[in-house]
Amino acid sequence: MQLRTGIPLLSELDAHLSSDEYRRHVEFNRSFQEKNEAAMSQYGKLWAKDTFRLWSRRWEYPFVTQRVIQFAEKQGDGPLRVLDAGSGVTYFPYFLRAEVPRSEITCFDSNSTYHPMFAAVNQTMVEQKVKFVEGWLQKLPFEDDSFDAVCCISVLEHTSNYGEILDEFARVLRRGGLLVITFDLSLDGKFELAKEHASELLGQLGRKFNPAAGIDLQKELSRMDQPEKEKILTTDHIRETQPDLLPWKHPTLKAVHDLVKGHGWTGGFRSKSVYCVDVTAK
Repeated sequence: MQLRTGIPLLSELDAHLSSDEYRRHVEFNRSFQEKNEAAMSQYGKLWAKDTFRLWSRRWEYPFVTQRVIQFAEKQGDGPLRVLDAGSGVTYFPYFLRAEVPRSEITCFDSNSTYHPMFAAVNQTMVEQKVKFVEGWLQKLPFEDDSFDAVCCISVLEHTSNYGEILDEFARVLRRGGLLVITFDLSLDGKFELAKEHASELLGQLGRKFNPAAGIDLQKELSRMDQPEKEKILTTDHIRETQPDLLPWKHPTLKAVHDLVKGHGWTGGFRSKSVYCVDVTAK
């Protein structure tokens, strides 16, 4: 099934979870986790050991993969140069390498501790090795037109200068290159990205890149105003149905942290949805 641009509906998620495409992700990730237990345990001390099990990533990773595969099918036979921006250490770039064997993937992140993790994983994933480069998204250490595609999964909501980052993506992408982005939406407005900030981000995307024909990025954002009526994927729904998929395992500590940071008493829970979009470079 085609995973739609914008905010996923619960009905769409249910259909996706029963698809062969999703099962391929599940099986690959299971094998990846088994082969790389030590490296992923180290990563789990920083983030989640298995990010594919987080509430929204079951949609985000397949969305991005699907868009890159569809883009690759329309290109020539040469290498497909892909940047995984703010990559962390996950199964995703290795799965993409398996699905698009001619892809050359560079994972990019600011955390220097990822070097040995990628080195260890590359030893087990010999057929799908990827490159890791350390640095900051606001100043990518790559030449202009270095990539055919850039993927950025759940990163921009953690920054306040996404305009600079989008400029860098535009610079390193060749003309007509693909940019696929996902980001969290704060339904209660206490965290990032609140609607006004998400609207600004989408506005910048529309000005700096070419959205797909017929896609109204701002109209899709209005679904977050009435999440229950629109029946969109939210952490509120996940809390009621599959709370083990939420990342907040120590709610009291999280709640105290939020209170200190001026967000009020949250109970350690954040009401969120997610937005997924692909555009092309001008």
